[in-house]
Amino acid sequence: MSEKRLTRAKQLAQLACGLACMLAWGLTLPGFAVAQRQESAPAALAEVGVDEHPGAQIPLDLRFRDENGRERTLASLFQGDRPAVLTLNYSDCPMLCTLVLNGMVDGLQELAWTPGKEFDVISVSIDPLETPQRARLTKQRYLRSYGRPETAAGWHFLTGSAANIKQLADAVGFRFKYVEQDKQYVHAAVIIVCTPQGRVSRYLYGVQFPEQTLRLSLVEAGEGKVGSTLDRVLLFCFHYDADAGRYGPVARNLMKLGAGMTCALVLLGMIPYWLRRRSHARGADAAPPAAATGKTGDASGETSIASGGTSIASGGTSNASGGTGTSAGFVLPLVGLLGAPGGSLFFPQRATEEAAIVDQVFYFIFIISVIFFALILGLMGFFVIKYRRREGVGPQPSPSHSTSLEMVWTIIPTILVAVMFLWGFWGYMGMRQAPEDSYEIQVLAKKWSWNFVYPNGHIEADLHVPMDQPIRLVMSSDDVIHSLYVPAFRLKMDVVPGRYTKTWFHATEAGEHQLYCAEYCGTQHSTMLAKVVVHPRGEFEKWLEDAANFLERMTPAEGGQLLVQRRGCLQCHSLDGSARVGPPFKGIFGTQQAMTSGEIVTVDENYILESIMEPMAKIRAGYQPVMPTYKGQLKDEEITAIIAYIKTLKE
Repeated sequence: MSEKRLTRAKQLAQLACGLACMLAWGLTLPGFAVAQRQESAPAALAEVGVDEHPGAQIPLDLRFRDENGRERTLASLFQGDRPAVLTLNYSDCPMLCTLVLNGMVDGLQELAWTPGKEFDVISVSIDPLETPQRARLTKQRYLRSYGRPETAAGWHFLTGSAANIKQLADAVGFRFKYVEQDKQYVHAAVIIVCTPQGRVSRYLYGVQFPEQTLRLSLVEAGEGKVGSTLDRVLLFCFHYDADAGRYGPVARNLMKLGAGMTCALVLLGMIPYWLRRRSHARGADAAPPAAATGKTGDASGETSIASGGTSIASGGTSNASGGTGTSAGFVLPLVGLLGAPGGSLFFPQRATEEAAIVDQVFYFIFIISVIFFALILGLMGFFVIKYRRREGVGPQPSPSHSTSLEMVWTIIPTILVAVMFLWGFWGYMGMRQAPEDSYEIQVLAKKWSWNFVYPNGHIEADLHVPMDQPIRLVMSSDDVIHSLYVPAFRLKMDVVPGRYTKTWFHATEAGEHQLYCAEYCGTQHSTMLAKVVVHPRGEFEKWLEDAANFLERMTPAEGGQLLVQRRGCLQCHSLDGSARVGPPFKGIFGTQQAMTSGEIVTVDENYILESIMEPMAKIRAGYQPVMPTYKGQLKDEEITAIIAYIKTLKE
């Protein structure tokens, strides 16, 4: 058996003897021990213990002799530059003092700091008969055990008079008693950590002192004079638990630290965005006006994000991209395969620059989730099989606490979540403001149709846009909350009554894409559909001109038929006589119909005009008053064309 193991075995044997003595005396106080082997009357222990005096000032004018016989005041040892560990013991103690000092030495051996540099150790004998020569022998023994002889100048062994010993013990609350019949002192097992000014900072009980407990106690007592920044951060997150005898985490401070780190991370994450935005702003100022074509997918979007602040497609990833900037380059190979422009496992074909980062962030989160799901379930299954109960095998002790493992499973997920946040944040910030040259289209949502109003006043039921130009949508609702959702654009934005919401996109693929209402808005919600038609740049202008002047090239009835389709009238009114939300158009002209007021009205030109402009004036019996007004939205010639078309719908 090695010398170190033999020493440890002796310590454990002595500790067992001490515990046996404590049980024999009927002591139950934690942290309390008696420095004697023989039984003694409980009355002898009544004056023994520790009365904690945190912050108490040690009398620095007290005089003692060190191990070399020199007279020294405590003030010469507390010079205000480093903390100290104070122990009260004596050299001839048969058991407890040895256990306490050996336990402290074990902790100091693991501590990288050195007595005399970062802190001091002051061991004061409570035996007034002890001589400096005896103290010197004791010091030499513990320095050999410590294994660092160069620290001799930082560990002081003091002896003194009974009066000075008692005054020091009273100041720190250390109560001990001399048992005459046993010729031994009865005292507690404790060491005291003091500030550089000689004030009591912390009491550490027991006979074992872990390195972390010693280090954090010294950092706390050092008042910023010792320890690294990391030590002070740990001290902020950990407080001493007297019951456990060690430092434990403090949830409130951990939350404060986490909140501070989150704010710092957000600020750091915004720096690339700010730099990129300033760079693009300088480039835009330097470029000639003709060059400002709106292909700057990096410009941020003016999106008042609806539904809790996320502009996403398919279920919840809060992002859109500014385009081909730096963030779009962080594409894992697997993410690129799954989120390809032509469609992917979860998403349809993407047709805007903003859709790329949505796919990338979604699949990054998805892949990380799958990996952790498989890892956790795999480990669970492995542990269930490996550590299942076996016949003839008794219960085994649980594994000890592992700080390293906890740090790993805390730091790695934190980094991954930070990457998710920053990646998505950059995309979100890219949609906070539309480019200056965006083409603006007004959107009016109502039960159960969409109207898109173009700058020339033309209104269309489908959204037509030019390719390769930023498009800004300014949206409002006529009745309830709707939500404009284009899967191919990864675009979703609520349309709220009484306010304007805005979003923008940059279409890169010509063709047709489906537009939905993604907010339940009533019985015909599922029929509130439209198309997004992306035209090449030259063809869009021609389409808009033709669409605005279509009545000039058609008969009134033909124009009315097209208007009924474009304005969403067929969402509520049928052409085959079947009942829907509103009365059917077929065969209605010239008939007499009953109103909810009891009035009988002839369906003629004036009634149809009034129903379009003032739909609440006369409500058809058997139908709900849900018809929206088209006042200001339809021109006189358009209303005339609709009436002409309804006239043609005979039975």
